[in-house]
Amino acid sequence: ALDWFAATPGAVWQQHAPAGWAVVAALAGVAWIAAPRGVPGRALGVFWLLPLYLVRPPPPDPGAFRLVVLDVGQGLAVVIQTHTHSLLYDAGPRYSDEADAGGRIVAPFLRASGVTRLGALIISHQDSDHSGGAQTLLQTVPVDWLASSLPEDHELLAQRTSDAIRCEAGQRWTWDGVRFSVLHPGPAHYANAKLKPNDLSCVVRVDSSYGSVLLTGDLEAKGELELVRRDPAALKADVLIVPHHGSRTSSTPSFIAAVAPRMAVFTPGYRNRFGHPRPDVVGRYADAGITLRRTDYDGALTLVFAPGTALAPRAEREHDRRYWRESPVRDGSPLD
Repeated sequence: ALDWFAATPGAVWQQHAPAGWAVVAALAGVAWIAAPRGVPGRALGVFWLLPLYLVRPPPPDPGAFRLVVLDVGQGLAVVIQTHTHSLLYDAGPRYSDEADAGGRIVAPFLRASGVTRLGALIISHQDSDHSGGAQTLLQTVPVDWLASSLPEDHELLAQRTSDAIRCEAGQRWTWDGVRFSVLHPGPAHYANAKLKPNDLSCVVRVDSSYGSVLLTGDLEAKGELELVRRDPAALKADVLIVPHHGSRTSSTPSFIAAVAPRMAVFTPGYRNRFGHPRPDVVGRYADAGITLRRTDYDGALTLVFAPGTALAPRAEREHDRRYWRESPVRDGSPLD
C-alpha cells in the first residue's frame, strides 16, 4: 500500500520558491494562528499562508523569453523559458557516482522557478560535462521529448524509446512566438564515424522580436567553419554561449565575426585544470568589443528578452551576495 501511495502524483510535495513578501505574510499568519486564546478570528491566519503556494513566479510574456545560464562548474546547463514552455540545453556534469549537476543544481533550480515540466531536453553531445546530469534529471522532472546527438546505444536513449529524436540541421519549432532552429549537425556528420563527439554538438539558435541566442555546445573549429560557409546570416545572435568553454579548439575569428554577438558567455569551472577559457580566446572576443561574462566569476546569469529590457544579465554572485561566500580570485589560473 505504501508503494502505491508513493507512486501516485503529488506523493511528494514540491513547489516553487516563494516571494519574500509571501514569506512575511505567512509569518504574520502563523503568528495570528498562534495568538493566545481569545484573540478573535485566529483561523483567518490560514489565509495569510495561501500566497506561499498560490503566487507563482511570473513567466515571460508571449513573444519574450528568459535565458538562464547555470553555474554547474566545468560543464553546461542552460534553461530557456517562454510563456508556457521550458527547454533545457545540456544537463551539466557528473561529479561522482553519487552526484551530478542534474540532481544537485538543475532540478532544484527548476523547482524553485516553478517549472514542473520540461517541454524539451537537448543534450548537445555525449561528453559527460554536458550529459552527466541528464539521467538524474529525467528521473526527477517530466520531459516531453529529448533531442541529442548521442550514439544509438547510449544509456539515455535506451530509457527513452518513444520520445527521443536525433537533433539535425533544419529542425524548427515555435513556442509562444519564440523561434527555435537547429543549425548543426546534419546527416553527413552522423554518417562520418571519424568525427569526434564535439563535432556532433547540437547547435541551436533561439530568437524572438526582442533578441537572439546561439547555443553551441563544444563545437570546434571545423564545425564553426562549416556553419560560416553554409549560412553565415543564420549565425547572427545577440548572445553567444561560447563554444567549448573558451578552449583553443574553438572560437575562430571568422565564427566570431559571423555571429557578431553583443555578449559572450563563458561557462568554465572555477580555476579548472584545462585552463578554460584560454587568455588568447578571451582576448579575441574582447578585441571585437564584445561584452564578456563568466559563470565561474559571476555565478548563474539570467537574461530576459522582452520589450524595454536591456542586455544586462542578473549575476547571482552579485545579486545574492553573502558575507560567508568567498569572492572568486580573478587571475584565471588553474588550481594547484
